[in-house]
Amino acid sequence: MVVANFTALLVLLSIIAGLLGFVWWRIRDVIPFLYPTGVIMAKEAKLLDDSKFEDLTLLPLEEFPSFFENTEYGGHIESESYEGIERGLLLFKKDLHYEIFDLIPDKFSDIFDFLMKEWDVINLRTVLTGVHAGLSAEEVRSRLIEEGEMFEKISNLAGEEIERIASTFEGTPLEVAIEEYSRARDFSGVDVALGKWIIEDTFTKLDGRREKGLQVFKRYLEIYTDCLNLKTMLRGKEGGATEEEIKRFLIGAEVTRVYGETEGAREFLERMRETRYGYLIVEVDEDVMKMEHRIDEAMLRAVKRLSSEEAFGLGQIIKFLTLKDTEIRNLKLIAKLKAEGVGIDRIKEMVFRVGEGA
Repeated sequence: MVVANFTALLVLLSIIAGLLGFVWWRIRDVIPFLYPTGVIMAKEAKLLDDSKFEDLTLLPLEEFPSFFENTEYGGHIESESYEGIERGLLLFKKDLHYEIFDLIPDKFSDIFDFLMKEWDVINLRTVLTGVHAGLSAEEVRSRLIEEGEMFEKISNLAGEEIERIASTFEGTPLEVAIEEYSRARDFSGVDVALGKWIIEDTFTKLDGRREKGLQVFKRYLEIYTDCLNLKTMLRGKEGGATEEEIKRFLIGAEVTRVYGETEGAREFLERMRETRYGYLIVEVDEDVMKMEHRIDEAMLRAVKRLSSEEAFGLGQIIKFLTLKDTEIRNLKLIAKLKAEGVGIDRIKEMVFRVGEGA
């Protein structure tokens, strides 16, 4: 009898041990994200809703600092000029990135290096804009944000000729983009190449890594890449670029067959709704700039859906960063259009919709 009871106890303990092992196996990847997810949820609760953007479109630019006083941006924005507002938003974003870095588990921290490379992109864009506008080196440097992996290198390019800037980035997507800018004096190719630079670097860091926690992040990158590639082809179609010309700017993808078979941006988009890019095309409009905004909104919705599949993990961080980036883009956009004297109705059309119904 004693032996039977002892055997039964061993069986019970074995079952309990197995259950505990199973539970631990299921939650071990979640534990590092419990605190970060709590912090992210608190930050997400502070995001501005669509009604706040609506209110801001009605205000004159000089009242913007008062609007920001009761938001997270209050300590960064005191200027009434667009340049001052833009710089304040960028400085806020810089501080936010450091907060996010502190939340990311160490084994994934290198994947988020794109947050640092983003400052190289912003600063390089500022230098190129300065060349385009004929600004002095001192004025350009005053507009740079002291951050990024190559701040000193980029700062030294302020005021330089476009050819020297291009040679500095020989062998990168930027070399091709700067060549295109020199030909057309249009920044659309540069902007695409800058985005491509970040994405390709991130894909390189992910190559061969199979950790469970990276699955959602990889899918996010695929969505973001689809968005960039679709907008690139849309701009190419509007500008009459050939398949060979547009191919240089795509990220890890061939030019879709539809590109060569269609005439004009509208026909291109209508046909693209039947391809793998269809989830990014909810409606088709003649206004290409408006379509780019709608594609960005569709990407935002896709990221939201993706993050809902993962209660704890990188998905929540990615969703917040995407939402926050959209919020900052809206604030910069509204301030810029206000400074340019654009009408309220047009501004409302251009604002990214981030609410649940967006």
